Amino acid sequence: MTHPTIACLARCALYARALAPTHTTITLGQITLLPHQASAVRWLQHRIARYGGALLADPPGLGKTYVALAIAHLRHTRPLIIAPAALRSRWLDAAAATDVPLDFISTERLSQPAPPPLASHDFVVIDEAHHLRSATTRRHQRTARLCREAHVLLLTATPIHNHPSDLEHIAALFHLPATRQTAAALRRLTLRRTLEQLHAAGMADGHTLAVPSVRHRGVIPAPPRNGDVTAAIMRIPPIGNADAEGHPLLQLGLLHALRSSDAACAARVRNRIAGTLAIEHATRAHITPTRAIRHAWIAGTHEIQLAMPELLGTRSDTVDPQHAETAAAQRRSLEALLPSLTGTGDTHRATALRRFARWCQHPVVAFTQFTATAESLYHQLRDTPGIALLCGAHARIASGVISRRDVIARLLSPDRRRHTAVRLLITTDVLSEGLSLAGVATIIHLDLPWTAARIDQRIGRAARIGAGTHDVQVVELPASTPADTMARLHSLLARKRKAMHQFDGERVRKSERARITLLAQLASQAASSTVTPDWLTVRSPEVTRQIALALVRMHGRRQLVVHDTADGLRAPTHHDWIAIARAETSVEGASRGARRRLRLALQHHVEELQLQQTVQRTANERLVARRTVDEQLFASSPARRLALATGVSAARRDTIKPSRRGHVDRATATLEPFGTSTKPNGAERQPRTPSRERVSVKRGVVIMPLTTDPYPPPLCSVQ
Repeated sequence: MTHPTIACLARCALYARALAPTHTTITLGQITLLPHQASAVRWLQHRIARYGGALLADPPGLGKTYVALAIAHLRHTRPLIIAPAALRSRWLDAAAATDVPLDFISTERLSQPAPPPLASHDFVVIDEAHHLRSATTRRHQRTARLCREAHVLLLTATPIHNHPSDLEHIAALFHLPATRQTAAALRRLTLRRTLEQLHAAGMADGHTLAVPSVRHRGVIPAPPRNGDVTAAIMRIPPIGNADAEGHPLLQLGLLHALRSSDAACAARVRNRIAGTLAIEHATRAHITPTRAIRHAWIAGTHEIQLAMPELLGTRSDTVDPQHAETAAAQRRSLEALLPSLTGTGDTHRATALRRFARWCQHPVVAFTQFTATAESLYHQLRDTPGIALLCGAHARIASGVISRRDVIARLLSPDRRRHTAVRLLITTDVLSEGLSLAGVATIIHLDLPWTAARIDQRIGRAARIGAGTHDVQVVELPASTPADTMARLHSLLARKRKAMHQFDGERVRKSERARITLLAQLASQAASSTVTPDWLTVRSPEVTRQIALALVRMHGRRQLVVHDTADGLRAPTHHDWIAIARAETSVEGASRGARRRLRLALQHHVEELQLQQTVQRTANERLVARRTVDEQLFASSPARRLALATGVSAARRDTIKPSRRGHVDRATATLEPFGTSTKPNGAERQPRTPSRERVSVKRGVVIMPLTTDPYPPPLCSVQ
């Protein structure tokens, strides 16, 4: 039976990551939460009530939707759900299954010019909160106003996409300024658990939380392209001097579309041609080419209609007629680019997709960022049964248009032999968030997005709990792109993934997994006792010297520290917990000396920190004073400057001499053990009792060698 003190320390370590086991069962309608979901509800509810908000950043597939609805049910309130429009049906189905009413509004609706009419809510849940990582957007500002008087719960598996500053903008939803300090505070209000940690903590066995392993197959290269389309895009001229800043964005957008397919690039070129025609006709009529006038020339995806700028705008004498000539030059350059976009490589990719649909036993999903790419590839495969298209506007199979719910149901149908089953689904990123595609065994990237988080979102649709496959293979099937361009893109994604790891941390190593398993066992086997001693001394064959592991409070922060007689103060390691677990005997009441030595070591540590701050502050003051004297020296006359320089040099020599003498004395002096210190005159002074407000030792465990005297002499003289 584990001692209550050890169990208390284990629970303190587990609670920091919300891995402590819970025996509370939460049932909502037809849904009973799993242990890891109930533990998340307890952890988040405490922080929401105390700090006004929290962030749940568990990986995809752990049931963050039901956790949010459980918190709303316990708060007895009707929550407001802010999520992408594609997740509306999922939230409504979850609300019907849990009997929790809710109000839903999409992030796309918050981006529209007209503000939505919404009443105030006490509890706001923001799903896929990474869509609000930019504080300058209309959706972020309106969402912040909705959260002004409400408690907020953020849900996202990828809070960082491009830079760690994404957390600063998300923290603004808690009405905190966008600074690094608030981002650090948001990290303390974030619950982030990995599947390895949940398994190690005993939340569930390998079957309950079984997730398929991700296997990257590699890149299927496309045939090389004839001609240099990239150079032609870079030669497109801008429209006057006013377009010089926005012109690189046009070129970047065309290059990004070209990496997906020629059809996507051609669609953007036609769209831009329509814009240049609008600018050309409007400027010749001396009318400012506003956004409404430019959009009036676009009738559909590939059609350009004739608009009359005189009916859409007013005549102005400030319009530069030279813009018509530069717009015509850009239009001619874009029209010359269209014949080279012949769809090179799309036939090769269509053949590869047809083979995947024919030979894969499980469903296949191909993701792309552009609707034109998905429609172009589906157009070449539409005569093959079992292949479907899903875009933001519609879903289509060989027989015609169907609903989005039907095409997903046919994709995940357990009967793969039916003629109505979908074997391959070509879709855009509209399907890459929030939905469960458990059963899909192959994810194909037709193009790579700008962020590594989006790639993880695509894979997370299939590699999730409840999938009927053992592994999910990931394949890259890009368009005809130069090798150096793909290398630069992979380098960019690697840098952004490194920024994501600053929040996620490294993967749990084998030693970390063993430590979490041990802590969970200690916490679950805690003895129920009315009297719990503050300290305990145990004997273990795993140590050769005395070690004290204690829970302390320093400057208001509670933490676990270890006082080793050889290494001093340090953080707990895996070997310390193993030594406690393999303790053979326990001796009560022999920890007073160890507790006193730990207290003195903590006080010494606090004094060292204060000394560093004092030295730094004094150095800054000296630097400011020196700069002031130097400024006065340079501003004076030559004769006065000579006199001041002589005086300053003499004063500095007098200051440096005793400083060097003291430095030599400190270098030759020997360091005394904890509890003693040396005065300037060499006299020994008594150890100072630490202040309880600064340092407080709560409880701990003393680990002693098994073969030594249980009462060793103290390491230093303490009076």
